[in-house]
Amino acid sequence: MAHITIYGDDFNEKLKSPESSVPDLNKIAKRVGPMADSGGGITQIDLERYIGENDLLRFNYLSRGVQAGQSVCRIYVADVFGGGGSWGTGFLITPGLIITNNHVIPDEGSAQRAFAEFGYEADNNGIIAQGKRFKLLPEKGFITSLPEELDMTIVAIATASEDGTTAIDEYGFLRLSPNTEKIDDMEFVSIIEHPNGNEKYISIRENQVVKIGDNDPLMATRIWYKSDTAPGASGAPAFNDQWQVVALHHSGVADSKTNPDGSVEIKLKNGSWIPRDQEAEFEGAVNYIANEGIRISKITEFVKDYVNDPKNQQNNLGLIREFLDDAYNVKPITVINTKASIVPPTMAPAALVSVSGTGLEAFKTPSKNIWPVSHYAGRKGYDENFLGINIPFPTITDDALKFGPVTPVTGGADGLLRYTHFSLVHNTERKIAFVTAVNINGKTWTNIKRGTDKWYYDSRIPLDVQLGDEMYSNEPSSLGTKGWFDRGHLVRRQDPDWGTMQEAGQADEDTFHWANCSPQYWGFNQGQQLWQGLENYILDNTNQEDILACVFTGPIFNHDDETHRGVQIPQFFFKVIAVTDSNNKLYASAYVVSQQKWAQNIPFEILPVGDFNHFQTSISKIEAQTGLGFAAILKQNDVLGGGNDIGLKSLADIKHPRRS
Repeated sequence: MAHITIYGDDFNEKLKSPESSVPDLNKIAKRVGPMADSGGGITQIDLERYIGENDLLRFNYLSRGVQAGQSVCRIYVADVFGGGGSWGTGFLITPGLIITNNHVIPDEGSAQRAFAEFGYEADNNGIIAQGKRFKLLPEKGFITSLPEELDMTIVAIATASEDGTTAIDEYGFLRLSPNTEKIDDMEFVSIIEHPNGNEKYISIRENQVVKIGDNDPLMATRIWYKSDTAPGASGAPAFNDQWQVVALHHSGVADSKTNPDGSVEIKLKNGSWIPRDQEAEFEGAVNYIANEGIRISKITEFVKDYVNDPKNQQNNLGLIREFLDDAYNVKPITVINTKASIVPPTMAPAALVSVSGTGLEAFKTPSKNIWPVSHYAGRKGYDENFLGINIPFPTITDDALKFGPVTPVTGGADGLLRYTHFSLVHNTERKIAFVTAVNINGKTWTNIKRGTDKWYYDSRIPLDVQLGDEMYSNEPSSLGTKGWFDRGHLVRRQDPDWGTMQEAGQADEDTFHWANCSPQYWGFNQGQQLWQGLENYILDNTNQEDILACVFTGPIFNHDDETHRGVQIPQFFFKVIAVTDSNNKLYASAYVVSQQKWAQNIPFEILPVGDFNHFQTSISKIEAQTGLGFAAILKQNDVLGGGNDIGLKSLADIKHPRRS
């Protein structure tokens, strides 16, 4: 999409004949910081290039450029009637937002008719790769500024491609910095663009900065450079030599003149002049004296003011706030290199898995939320002597291993993932825990208010065996914004929240690990009080306040479990609960809860089940079903004894260990 800017004769002369400047020590000092922040390293040669003593670039300039280009896309906006449309360029500024020009996407309606396509570029053999298209979601985030102002639009983007095969975070993103010292006069910019919607190109010649800002407030938001851009490059990122985005490309400045009668004419490449109102007819023949971009520091400033304006608080600003927190380094999206200009994918995407019957494919790219291994130092995990009686963590027998191997843990030979007040053993093949064990201390329990859920991969086990957001997002559903599955805690969020405030808060956060998560059908997790209320009922119906307890939870795997997105979904879950009374007498009870009936209305599986499949059962039967080995003392003190299973229609059916 073309955009032409016309200035007066005096300003045109400034662009045609820029004043060169010699960097002084103060300027050099200001530039060093942003250079170092870029993440590519800085050497003496970089400083020499800046002051004009050489023109060498580090070899990583090439690889970093390729990495930066992954975040750049072409944008197509269909017209209102769905026919012919227009092309522009854009790029990711977080894993959930792209930026382009307002004259590319002027309003939310245009965004709804648009798509962004990534990877439409030539490979090393000159063959154009098939790009991946993503829908834009203005209802989840949208902010814009008119062409005569900042000419920019930021809009939310879908987390998965339209064909369901690719996650958006496979393309990384370009971090926008509010720093004003990222570029100087006579330095050079590089521009990655999709001219006229064609394959991806890069402009690295004749691209010298000729002017930054001017006295007029609006002109202060601009930067001018000589560069080989073309119509359709609107919305492209302009980079400095460190691959920091310094400007949002938005316009070409046409060579023009003002006649004595006040009329304006535009010069063509062949030397002839045309009236300004005929520019559209000669779009490809206009003689440009410079190109113009919007300074990134001005864009971040505008977005910050917009978000802080009370009259805008009714808008959906969650993703926009995340962008600002990252840009201003308040709460960076990444946990390392928090100022780096290029944020690559967290790791290469794993193989895609076809899913029969859904018309989609599963995709696997780890979440951005990953703590380093050092984060888990000091985690003691489940305490087997917590009740004053030794109750060891369940053993994983050969029968359990038929459902998959134990996932090896970095720094731990026993396969236990230890968190604050709980532990678990993870199943590599099923990508879910075999079993979890948590200590509950009612004496020092703290009610931690639930915030915005943020799930983490555990860096102590391989990332590709952890079932993350690829299981839950972008699911076609009759539930509106809900997918078929919830992220179901195995160790409940509140169970380990005891001790000091710091300890309780850490425990609460630790429960939000994918290793502690299992897919639970939406209707089961949200609407079934039995599963959510089971532990509370057992603990509350005792005559001892400030209860201490140990709770073991996990899925019951079956070889014929239904498969969705390449993952087998457990249909049953178990709980084993152990408590002691004031005389240190141990009571234990076991339960099986089914989520089968909530699958009845899901297109990929219809299961004939009854009104309930929930039971109070014996620990021995859970051992037989799971292959886990529970402590003998638990089986000896099972309140059900060797009796028959009790069908549970409600909590009132539970046989619980009341004590006199």
